[in-house]
Amino acid sequence: MELYQPLLSLNWNMLFTAITVIVLFFILKHFFFEKVHNFMVEREKQVRESLENAEKTNEEADKKLKTYEEKLAGADSESRQILKAARDEAKVQAREILDEADEKARALIEHSQKEIRREKYNARKELQEELGSLAVMAAEKIVEKELRPEDHKEIVDKIIEEAEEKPWS
Repeated sequence: MELYQPLLSLNWNMLFTAITVIVLFFILKHFFFEKVHNFMVEREKQVRESLENAEKTNEEADKKLKTYEEKLAGADSESRQILKAARDEAKVQAREILDEADEKARALIEHSQKEIRREKYNARKELQEELGSLAVMAAEKIVEKELRPEDHKEIVDKIIEEAEEKPWS
């Protein structure tokens, strides 16, 4: 018996096994490994393209999101501007209405003052005429004679001048 046994012994069985493995390797390489390798390369290419497309889609989505956010911000600021413009216009209209009302009030006051002056003038005129006729009557009573119209006018004018110089108390 042998004490030691070689780990690897070269025999025909081993040689046929090695040749079978090599032939099998070339057959698999030709029919299977190339196709698997091509499939893997193609799959890697598809995955890479899918990732690139997904990245492009994400970038486009981000751009659209930014655009929409800008539009929303623009719409918000635009609505604020519209409201501000409406408020300003309302203030201007209110100011115009107030100015118009003030102008009408001034015109009404001025008209009333003119009316009062005219009424005052008419009242003084009537008073002067009444005073003149009363003065003539008094003078006639005192003198007991009738005055001529020229004398009458002179006396009336004199009384009126005195009445104007000395206001009624």
